[in-house]
Amino acid sequence: MQRAVNLQLLIQRKLMQSTPDLFFTRRAVWFLLASAWLFLLPLAAQEIEQPKEHFGRERTYDILHYRLNIGIDEKVKAVSGNVEITLVPLRPDLSELSFDAEEMKIEDVQVGKKSVEYLQCCDKLEVELDKPARLTDTLRVTIRYSASPSTGLYFIRPDSAYPNRPWQVWSQGQSMYNHFWFPCYDYPNDFATSEMIVTVNERFTVIGNGKLVGVRHNPEAKTKTFHWRESRPHVSYLISLVAGEYAELKDSWNGIPISYYVYPQDTGIAMLSFSKTLKMVKFFSEKTGFRYPWEKYTQTMVADFVYGGMENVSATTLTDYTIHDQRAHRDYASDGLIAHELAHQWWGDLLTCRDWSHAWLNEGFATYFENAYQGIDKGRNYAAYEMLGDQGSVIGSDVGTNRRPTVTNRYIDVDDIFDNRIYAKGACILHMLRFVLGDQLFWKSIRHYVHKHAFQNVETNDFKIAIEEATGRNLHWFFDQWVYNAGYPEFEITSRWDSLRGLVDLTVKQVQQERDSLSRVFSTPAAVEIWSGGQPRTERIMISQVEEIFPFACDGKPDLVVFDKGNWILKKASFQKSVAEWLYQLKHAEMIDRVLAVRELQTFVDSAEVRRALSEMLLQDSVWQIRVEAARVFGASKDDSAATVLMEAYADIHPRVREAVVAELASYHTPEVLALLQRAYAQDSSDAVAAAALRAIARIDTLKGWELCLHALSRDSHGERIRVKALRTLAERGDEEALRLVKDYTRYGVPREIRTEAVAALARTWHLFDDVADYLITLLDDPSFHVRRAVIDALGAMPARQAIEPLRRKVGEESDARMRRSAREAIVKIKKRLNNTSH
Repeated sequence: MQRAVNLQLLIQRKLMQSTPDLFFTRRAVWFLLASAWLFLLPLAAQEIEQPKEHFGRERTYDILHYRLNIGIDEKVKAVSGNVEITLVPLRPDLSELSFDAEEMKIEDVQVGKKSVEYLQCCDKLEVELDKPARLTDTLRVTIRYSASPSTGLYFIRPDSAYPNRPWQVWSQGQSMYNHFWFPCYDYPNDFATSEMIVTVNERFTVIGNGKLVGVRHNPEAKTKTFHWRESRPHVSYLISLVAGEYAELKDSWNGIPISYYVYPQDTGIAMLSFSKTLKMVKFFSEKTGFRYPWEKYTQTMVADFVYGGMENVSATTLTDYTIHDQRAHRDYASDGLIAHELAHQWWGDLLTCRDWSHAWLNEGFATYFENAYQGIDKGRNYAAYEMLGDQGSVIGSDVGTNRRPTVTNRYIDVDDIFDNRIYAKGACILHMLRFVLGDQLFWKSIRHYVHKHAFQNVETNDFKIAIEEATGRNLHWFFDQWVYNAGYPEFEITSRWDSLRGLVDLTVKQVQQERDSLSRVFSTPAAVEIWSGGQPRTERIMISQVEEIFPFACDGKPDLVVFDKGNWILKKASFQKSVAEWLYQLKHAEMIDRVLAVRELQTFVDSAEVRRALSEMLLQDSVWQIRVEAARVFGASKDDSAATVLMEAYADIHPRVREAVVAELASYHTPEVLALLQRAYAQDSSDAVAAAALRAIARIDTLKGWELCLHALSRDSHGERIRVKALRTLAERGDEEALRLVKDYTRYGVPREIRTEAVAALARTWHLFDDVADYLITLLDDPSFHVRRAVIDALGAMPARQAIEPLRRKVGEESDARMRRSAREAIVKIKKRLNNTSH
C-alpha cells in the first residue's frame, strides 16, 4: 500500500522538531521551500552558473548490501521491481533515511516487513523510520518502484531509419547516474556488496557484476531471469547491467573466468581486440603486487555507448567500435582502451576516490598503467611517444583562465572535472613521480598503496602517505605543486662552454608568466645528458629557483647537452642550440629526445644539411615515430627534391608513416605525385592512408578531388574513417552544392560518425550563415546523444545569437552533465564572438 506523506504536513512536522538531523534541519526545510520556487522561474531569466565548492558527502548509514530484483521491458523502455538495501546506522537514534532516486515512481517502502512513511522530492527519497535505530541495529529497507529513466539506463532499439541497430539495454553509472534506474546511495564514499536478479526477454543475455549464480527460463512468459552476485565490496556507481543478444567467448587466467560478450556475427574477428587481455591481467597483477581482485572479468560490446568504455566492477562495458576486422587492425588497435578499463579494476574499483575531487586517483592511474602496459607490449619508445602526447594535451589546455589544479572541488556538475587534468595530467604526475623516486621505490610505493587500501575509499593524501611509509620520502612539495596547484614550468635553457674553467654552464630560467595562487616557481629534479668525445654521461640536478646555473666538468667542448633527458617533466622548454647540436641529438640521443630534435629542426629546414639528415631519417631510421616526425618536418620544406624523397618513403611498411607521407605530398602539385596519391587511395591496405590520400588529391586537383570524394561517400571503412574524410573535404568548397550535400548527411538515419562530422562541417565552413545556425538549432533535440552534443559544440563555434535561448533550455533539461557543460560553454563562446563582432 502506498503511504506517501503529504509534503505540506511533513514540512510542518519538521519545522516543529527541535532536534536537527542530516536531512531535515530547519534551514534545510526552508531551503527546500525556496528551491521549489526556483522551478517556477523561466530558464531564460537564469544566469549561467558559476563553479562552486563541493565537499565530500556525509553519511548517516553504511550500506552493506544491495539486492535488486527487477524486470526490464525493452519495448516501453521501463524497469520495475524492488531493491533491498541492507544497512547499519552511523548515527545514534537515527530516525530518517535518505536515498537517491530520480525520475521514478515509488510504490512502497518497507523497513523489515513493515511499510513506512516516505517522501519523494526532487531527486531524493526520504524514509521515516517508525522508531529511531540504534548503532547496533541492522536495517533491511525494501523499495518497490518503477522507472522510465532518461539517463543511467539506456534502451537501444532498431527503427525505420536504423533497422540493423540491435535491441539492447545497458547502464552507465559514473559519475552519479545509477539512481535514475534504482534507488541507492549514489556517491562514491560507501562500499557494499551487491546482487542483481533481472528478468528479461528470453532472447537476451544479461551480464552483471560478480558471479553468475543461475539462469531461470520461463517459457510461458518468454522470459529469462539472470542472477548475478558480487560478493566483494564496491561503490554503487560501479553496479552494471547489460542485456542483449550476445555470443560469449570464454577464456581464463589463473583460475579466473574471462569472457568476451560480442555480437554473434563478430565472433570470428573479436579476438583481434581481446587477444592481449590475459597478458594485461598478468602485467597489472604483477606490477601492483595484487592479484586480479574480482570473481571474473567480462568485456561486453554495446551500441551507441556514451563513452569509449566503463570499468564496472568485474564487468567492463565497451563501445562496439572496439571490434574491428583485419583491415582496420592495421590502423586501429583496441589495446589502449582494453588496458585502460582493465587497469581500472584496481584503480577506481579496488581503490575508489572518496569524493570526485580526487578522481585522478581513478583516471590518472588507469591512464598511466595503460601507458605502462603499452611500454611492455610495444616497447619503451611507444610508451614515451604516448606520454609526449599526454604532455602536449595538458600544455595546450591548462593555460590562462582555463588553468585548474588536478584536485579541485570547484565545479558546477561533477562531470566537469573529467577532462585531461585528471586523465593526461594525472598520468604525467605519476610519470614524474616515477622519475623522482626511481623505478624500484616507485613500484614499491604502488604496491604498498594498493595493499593498504584495497576495497577502500582513498584520497590523494592516502597515496602521499603510502609513499612516505614505503620510502621514507616526504613529497609534500611534489603534491603541492603538481596536484593541488595548476600549470607547468616554462624553461629557457642555455649552455656555455668555459674552456678556462673546463666547465659547461647550464643556465635554467623559469619564464612562465602565470605566477599566482594557482602556479608558482616549480621545483623538480631533471636529468642532464652531456655528450663529449662521442660518449654520454648523465647528471641529476634539482631546480627550485627562477634562474639557476649548473656547472658540469667536461674534458672539452661538449658535442651536445640534453635537458630533461627522456622527457620526464611536464613542461615547455626552449633550449638555444646550434644546427650542429640539434643534428647530433637527432642521431645520438634516446628516441624521445630525437623526436624533439626533429621538431626543433623545422626552424632550420631551409638548410640543405638539415634536409639531408631528415631525408636519411625518413628513409632509413628504425623507429617509426622518428620517420613520422621526419615526414612532417621534411614535407614542410617545400623543396623541389622533397617530393621525390616523400614518394620514395611511401614504400614504408608502417601505415602511420605512409599516412604522414601522403598528407605532406598534398603540397606538391605534380603529375607523378597525383598518380601516387590516386594509387594510395585505391590500393593501399590502410584506410587511414587512403583517407589521407583522398584529402591530398582534393588539395592538388579540386575537380578530381570533388569527384573522388563523392565516390568515397560510398566506401566502407571502420568507424567511417573514409566517408568522414570525404565529407570534411567536400565541405571545404563552401558553395551551395557542398552545403546541400553536407546538410543532407546530418539527417537521422545516416551513420552517427558521419552525422557528427556533417554537423561540425556546417559550423566550420558556414559559421556566418544564420540559416545554418537556425537549421542546427532544429537538431538540438535529436534522439542521438552524440549528435546533440556535436550540435551544441557547433553552435558554440558560431556567432549565433538566436542559439543562446535554445542552449539555455538544454542546460536546464539535459540529464547528462557533459551535455549541460557543453551547452554552458557554447553560450559563453557565442557571447564572446558577438562581443568581438560588435567591437
